[in-house]
Amino acid sequence: MAKKFNLREFQTTLSQQLQAAASRDNSGSRLGFQVADVNWLVSLSDTEEVIPVPPIVRVPGACRWFRGVANIRGNLFAVSDFSDFMGKGVTPEHSDCRLLIPHHDFGVNAALLVRCTLGLKNINRYQLRNDRAAPHPWIARHYSDEAGADWCDMDFAALLGNAEFLKVEA
Repeated sequence: MAKKFNLREFQTTLSQQLQAAASRDNSGSRLGFQVADVNWLVSLSDTEEVIPVPPIVRVPGACRWFRGVANIRGNLFAVSDFSDFMGKGVTPEHSDCRLLIPHHDFGVNAALLVRCTLGLKNINRYQLRNDRAAPHPWIARHYSDEAGADWCDMDFAALLGNAEFLKVEA
């Protein structure tokens, strides 16, 4: 005989789980991704989503690092090769590449082409490195993980407001 499904109990349990999740401290959670040979972190609250790379339409007369525009669910996004923008070389196209889309609160339909994503990272387990000067204004902090690998923490607002990043014409 089939087990009875209690909708009220399900809704109550779901509501309690959502409230508990909302009250957790997620300030240490970051999304890890790789650009060229550099490990990066970005706050989950600054990120709208990460998606596989859709078809990109080139724009004539643009900088090499500006890959073009992509239609993502009916909206056009400006796609920039983050590695090439920073002078680290063109990101080779392969199945692990992703588009990192900043949160819509930034008011910019931009997308960063990254080499791959590295999953969720907890910076509370990382060592803050104050001994390194940031070569770019969009690097908020430097960290070292448990294995000694270096990580750059991205300041999306600083990148999206950077005059060089906004100037895409060649």
